[in-house]
Amino acid sequence: MLVGDDIGESTEGTKVEVTLGDIDLDQPTAVLSQLNVWLNDEGQGVERGVQLRKRKRIIPMWKIVEASEVVQKNLPKTTGLRTLDPMKAIPHDDMVKLLKLCSEWRHNPNLVMKFGNMEAKIEFFASLVKADGWLKGDHIDLGLYLIRKRQQQLEEVEISDWTTTDVFFMNQFSERCKWQGSGLWIGLAEHYKVYVPCMLPKYKHWVALEIDLIQCEIKVYDSMVSLIPYQSLKEELGPLSITIPNLLHTLDFYEEGVYANECTRDWWCPWPIHRVDVPQQANQGDCGMFVLKYIELLSAEIPLATCTSQNMPFFRLKLAAEIARGDAYMP
Repeated sequence: MLVGDDIGESTEGTKVEVTLGDIDLDQPTAVLSQLNVWLNDEGQGVERGVQLRKRKRIIPMWKIVEASEVVQKNLPKTTGLRTLDPMKAIPHDDMVKLLKLCSEWRHNPNLVMKFGNMEAKIEFFASLVKADGWLKGDHIDLGLYLIRKRQQQLEEVEISDWTTTDVFFMNQFSERCKWQGSGLWIGLAEHYKVYVPCMLPKYKHWVALEIDLIQCEIKVYDSMVSLIPYQSLKEELGPLSITIPNLLHTLDFYEEGVYANECTRDWWCPWPIHRVDVPQQANQGDCGMFVLKYIELLSAEIPLATCTSQNMPFFRLKLAAEIARGDAYMP
């Protein structure tokens, strides 16, 4: 437990005093409560006499690491994604770092933290740690980048047969299939499954897609099946089910012998879309967080039993800590 004031170095290298009060770091709900007070109480800064400056200050936190530059972890051969514990406690040091970062934002809302290529304002973390807070494409992309980076760090002990896209992938289809992403498929030589975050604008709802290049089908992991009728969902994803086989056919994807697909039908025809029975959300704002956890656990071949609304506050805090540190937690 942290009691009283804690003196630490700010992201700008100066000494700042962070009043942490009685925050029990063993209770994620207590940490979330404090973060929400600092980030989501409208007008806090103005009420305390903080004058908002017009000029923003950008503070680099960490940079994107290309796949060829990732340093593999020296881990035991028994370590792999299948040993990942989704509910493993967040280290105290990381929570203190997150609290300090958000405290700085509270005292200077003009700060912009740069995580990878994404510039985050105070609203970025405010919506992430808020119960029911809506996750945007930047949240999803950063979360998926950290998942991919961790897998690349584990390749010494576990070769993956999957990858993920970013939000941009599906945005192409929302613009009437103005496709410009064929380079993605050319680089899939050893990947058999592609996990895709998909925003359905008509419903303002995130779902996770699993594109199976062996079975030639698309699986949908939807945390709120009551929102979208199954037939409507298939109509929304219809362009994707047509474009993927057409694109693969154009690239001679299967003829090149990269894959021995197990399709029992003509794979170049529209691929079937199946909605999978998965744990459901109990509120309106958690769909983005569910999508990230679906993809993380499915790619690790871990059951989705922990994907519950009750656990989403913890997963939000964990993602915030991972973004702040620039790495997803290892198994």
